[in-house]
Amino acid sequence: MVSCIGMVGVRRIVLCIMALTALSGYALAHPPSDVTVSYNEKTGDLGVAIKHQVDNPAAHYVKHVTVREGSTVLVNQTYTSQPDKSAFTYVYHLPQLEGSAGEVTADAECSLVGSRSGTLYLVGTTVAGTPDGATPAPNQASGCTFIALLAVALAATRIR
Repeated sequence: MVSCIGMVGVRRIVLCIMALTALSGYALAHPPSDVTVSYNEKTGDLGVAIKHQVDNPAAHYVKHVTVREGSTVLVNQTYTSQPDKSAFTYVYHLPQLEGSAGEVTADAECSLVGSRSGTLYLVGTTVAGTPDGATPAPNQASGCTFIALLAVALAATRIR
């Protein structure tokens, strides 16, 4: 039986399927979606909150976290898994940052592909932080925007 695409065509199809299969692992790999840095001067704890949604935190995880103050490396930590499938916070005790002013950057690197950074700007006074993983209060401006849009929508329904 002779195929209408021939042996060359079959080879091309097989090669395409093999290439797509090989690349599918990279399509599932992704860097962390968010890195948030906070500092609590009362405890001296710097929190690095990372969002990285994965199915298997032992195989696909944040493998490396680097914290810098300016160009000085404060933390250079390697991990072999991540503690949660979606979001977690690493806390580093850095009392030397108390009263500091400057930029603190945290880089989180995925074990498969990519990285994401978060930056905190210290101003030399107490900076409210949530390194224990607590969720900060929602932004008041977004609530005001929603109420304003709701009022406009209600007004528009009344106009005839």
